[in-house]
Amino acid sequence: MMVMNITESKRKDWIDIGRGIAMIFIVVGHCVGIPSTLRRIIFSFHVPFFFILSGYTYHKKEKSVRKDFLQLIVPYIITVIFVLVFNVFRSHGFFMENFKTILKSAFYGFGSTHHEIQSIGAIWFLLTMFFARRIMNALFSIEVNEKIRAIPVFLAMWMGIRISEISWIPLNLDLALVAAGFMYIGYCIKLYSIQPEKDLLIGCLIVWFASLFCGNFEMAARVYAPWLIHCIGAVGGSVCIMALAMELEKNRVLRKSISFIGRHTILLLCIHDLDWRSPFGLWWGFLAKFKGTPFYFPVSVGCRVFVDFSLLILIVLIGTLIRGIRKSNANLNE
Repeated sequence: MMVMNITESKRKDWIDIGRGIAMIFIVVGHCVGIPSTLRRIIFSFHVPFFFILSGYTYHKKEKSVRKDFLQLIVPYIITVIFVLVFNVFRSHGFFMENFKTILKSAFYGFGSTHHEIQSIGAIWFLLTMFFARRIMNALFSIEVNEKIRAIPVFLAMWMGIRISEISWIPLNLDLALVAAGFMYIGYCIKLYSIQPEKDLLIGCLIVWFASLFCGNFEMAARVYAPWLIHCIGAVGGSVCIMALAMELEKNRVLRKSISFIGRHTILLLCIHDLDWRSPFGLWWGFLAKFKGTPFYFPVSVGCRVFVDFSLLILIVLIGTLIRGIRKSNANLNE
């Protein structure tokens, strides 16, 4: 029976595993040639799942602006700088118009092209998470009963959806309102010790797959309708992934490998955002040979997974080596 107390001391392992699973799905979901059905399934839960997990680990006023700025905005800025540099190489020179376009995209932070604003790519998530946490802190700044607090939370979530129908707000502030709603749901899952028991999982699977028949759901593109069904489906899918993460936690090899990915999701997200922008081609030339064949998508997944995860491991190893050298030098100076 798939029952586990998600408030146990080993909680962190399954959370990292869950993040790792969702990050793998993000990489796969962005691969060219992906079948529309598979894409719909992945996009129905993967981003909301990250916000729900963030809410699950949320502690009142724990996240300071400075800490979140370092964890989310600094990687965002660094990635944008790389985008600017890559653009110079790809364009074979510096062009002010390109420079302005990228900076404008970075300010708006949209994950999908909207009118004349170009997409900034996968890192839209970092900007949205930063402001969603600010909203969560504001909502928890007043001590009230959780049933009362739920009213402004879900009202804000509904407002974010409705606002996006009129206009997309710079800095993804409309998305942050929606994300805060998912975060609050994750917070409540922990607060009320909701466990992924068999009956609950069956119900979650039903609502999740039922939502798939109601059209596409994609937060970055503000595709919600019918929003209530899709939001409930996203929660159902997230609970199922939580249960899967808890099961995988029991396997030592899978626990270590997938939780490694989960502990470095921000770094991997930035790498993933940059891989297709690379001026060096990386794997595009090789992949083009398979276009129009049944192998196009599988090869695309293999190439992108290999490039992204190889770079992740390499950067983590270099960082570990540098920290080790610094520690050794510090010990020698004592």
